[in-house]
Amino acid sequence: MASWARGVPETIQHDDLHGANVFRGDGTLRILDWGDSCVSHPFVTLFVTFLHLEEMDGPLRGHAQLARLRDAYLEPWGRPAELRETFELAQRLGAFAHLFKELRVLDAISEEERPRLAPDLPALLAHCVAGAA
Repeated sequence: MASWARGVPETIQHDDLHGANVFRGDGTLRILDWGDSCVSHPFVTLFVTFLHLEEMDGPLRGHAQLARLRDAYLEPWGRPAELRETFELAQRLGAFAHLFKELRVLDAISEEERPRLAPDLPALLAHCVAGAA
Protein backbone atom coordinates (compact mmCIF):
# COMPACT_ATOMS: atom_id res chain seq x y z
CA MET A 1 0.00 0.00 0.00
CA ALA A 2 1.32 3.46 -0.86
CA SER A 3 2.57 5.42 2.14
CA TRP A 4 0.27 8.34 1.30
CA ALA A 5 -2.76 6.02 1.61
CA ARG A 6 -2.55 6.23 5.44
CA GLY A 7 -4.02 2.81 6.05
CA VAL A 8 -6.95 3.21 3.66
CA PRO A 9 -6.88 0.30 1.19
CA GLU A 10 -7.33 0.62 -2.53
CA THR A 11 -10.79 -0.22 -3.76
CA ILE A 12 -13.06 0.17 -6.75
CA GLN A 13 -13.65 3.87 -7.07
CA HIS A 14 -16.25 5.35 -9.40
CA ASP A 15 -14.08 8.16 -10.84
CA ASP A 16 -17.13 9.91 -12.28
CA LEU A 17 -19.39 10.36 -9.25
CA HIS A 18 -21.77 13.30 -9.75
CA GLY A 19 -25.48 13.97 -9.60
CA ALA A 20 -26.16 12.85 -13.17
CA ASN A 21 -24.92 9.34 -12.26
CA VAL A 22 -27.04 8.91 -9.10
CA PHE A 23 -30.62 7.70 -9.51
CA ARG A 24 -33.49 7.09 -7.09
CA GLY A 25 -35.79 4.15 -7.67
CA ASP A 26 -38.05 2.30 -5.25
CA GLY A 27 -36.74 4.47 -2.42
CA THR A 28 -33.16 3.37 -3.09
CA LEU A 29 -30.28 5.43 -4.46
CA ARG A 30 -28.22 3.75 -7.17
CA ILE A 31 -24.92 4.86 -8.67
CA LEU A 32 -24.66 4.12 -12.38
CA ASP A 33 -22.16 4.68 -15.20
CA TRP A 34 -19.17 2.78 -13.86
CA GLY A 35 -17.33 3.17 -17.19
CA ASP A 36 -14.58 5.33 -15.66
CA SER A 37 -14.17 3.20 -12.53
CA CYS A 38 -10.79 1.79 -11.55
CA VAL A 39 -8.89 0.37 -8.60
CA SER A 40 -7.48 3.30 -6.69
CA HIS A 41 -7.55 5.11 -3.40
CA PRO A 42 -11.21 5.74 -2.55
CA PHE A 43 -10.64 9.41 -1.68
CA VAL A 44 -9.77 10.21 -5.32
CA THR A 45 -13.41 9.66 -6.31
CA LEU A 46 -14.56 12.99 -4.86
CA PHE A 47 -12.31 14.97 -7.21
CA VAL A 48 -14.89 14.63 -10.00
CA THR A 49 -17.77 15.16 -7.55
CA PHE A 50 -16.27 18.44 -6.36
CA LEU A 51 -15.38 19.43 -9.94
CA HIS A 52 -19.03 19.03 -10.98
CA LEU A 53 -20.23 20.99 -7.93
CA GLU A 54 -17.87 23.83 -8.88
CA GLU A 55 -19.19 23.78 -12.44
CA MET A 56 -22.72 24.17 -11.06
CA ASP A 57 -22.04 26.72 -8.33
CA GLY A 58 -18.69 28.37 -9.12
CA PRO A 59 -15.52 28.16 -7.00
CA LEU A 60 -16.26 26.33 -3.76
CA ARG A 61 -12.84 26.09 -2.08
CA GLY A 62 -13.35 26.36 1.66
CA HIS A 63 -17.16 26.22 1.39
CA ALA A 64 -18.78 24.77 4.55
CA GLN A 65 -21.06 22.41 2.59
CA LEU A 66 -18.07 20.84 0.83
CA ALA A 67 -16.37 20.34 4.18
CA ARG A 68 -19.46 18.55 5.49
CA LEU A 69 -19.66 16.39 2.33
CA ARG A 70 -15.95 15.56 2.61
CA ASP A 71 -16.25 14.62 6.28
CA ALA A 72 -19.36 12.48 5.70
CA TYR A 73 -17.48 10.67 2.91
CA LEU A 74 -14.42 10.12 5.14
CA GLU A 75 -16.31 8.77 8.18
CA PRO A 76 -16.42 5.11 7.07
CA TRP A 77 -12.60 5.08 6.98
CA GLY A 78 -11.97 6.71 10.35
CA ARG A 79 -11.95 10.09 12.01
CA PRO A 80 -12.37 12.78 9.35
CA ALA A 81 -10.00 15.16 11.14
CA GLU A 82 -7.23 12.54 10.91
CA LEU A 83 -7.90 11.82 7.22
CA ARG A 84 -8.20 15.35 5.81
CA GLU A 85 -4.52 15.62 4.85
CA THR A 86 -4.75 12.33 2.96
CA PHE A 87 -7.98 13.52 1.36
CA GLU A 88 -6.35 16.75 0.16
CA LEU A 89 -3.45 14.80 -1.36
CA ALA A 90 -5.95 12.49 -3.09
CA GLN A 91 -7.69 15.55 -4.55
CA ARG A 92 -4.39 16.86 -5.92
CA LEU A 93 -3.63 13.46 -7.46
CA GLY A 94 -7.21 13.17 -8.68
CA ALA A 95 -6.71 16.20 -10.91
CA PHE A 96 -3.88 14.44 -12.73
CA ALA A 97 -5.75 11.11 -12.93
CA HIS A 98 -8.76 12.88 -14.43
CA LEU A 99 -6.56 14.78 -16.87
CA PHE A 100 -4.94 11.54 -18.11
CA LYS A 101 -8.40 10.02 -18.57
CA GLU A 102 -9.53 13.06 -20.59
CA LEU A 103 -6.42 12.85 -22.77
CA ARG A 104 -7.39 9.26 -23.62
CA VAL A 105 -10.82 10.53 -24.66
CA LEU A 106 -9.24 13.25 -26.82
CA ASP A 107 -7.16 10.64 -28.63
CA ALA A 108 -10.32 8.78 -29.60
CA ILE A 109 -12.36 11.68 -31.00
CA SER A 110 -11.98 14.04 -33.92
CA GLU A 111 -10.61 17.56 -33.45
CA GLU A 112 -14.01 19.01 -34.34
CA GLU A 113 -15.66 17.10 -31.47
CA ARG A 114 -13.05 17.95 -28.84
CA PRO A 115 -14.47 21.28 -27.64
CA ARG A 116 -17.90 19.72 -27.18
CA LEU A 117 -16.82 16.41 -25.62
CA ALA A 118 -13.92 17.65 -23.48
CA PRO A 119 -14.79 21.26 -22.57
CA ASP A 120 -13.24 21.09 -19.10
CA LEU A 121 -9.66 20.41 -20.24
CA PRO A 122 -8.44 23.97 -19.49
CA ALA A 123 -10.01 23.80 -16.03
CA LEU A 124 -8.38 20.41 -15.43
CA LEU A 125 -4.99 21.78 -16.39
CA ALA A 126 -5.56 24.68 -13.98
CA HIS A 127 -6.37 22.19 -11.18
CA CYS A 128 -3.17 20.28 -11.93
CA VAL A 129 -1.05 23.41 -11.89
CA ALA A 130 -2.71 24.65 -8.68
CA GLY A 131 -2.28 21.26 -7.01
CA ALA A 132 1.38 20.98 -7.98
CA ALA A 133 2.24 24.40 -6.56
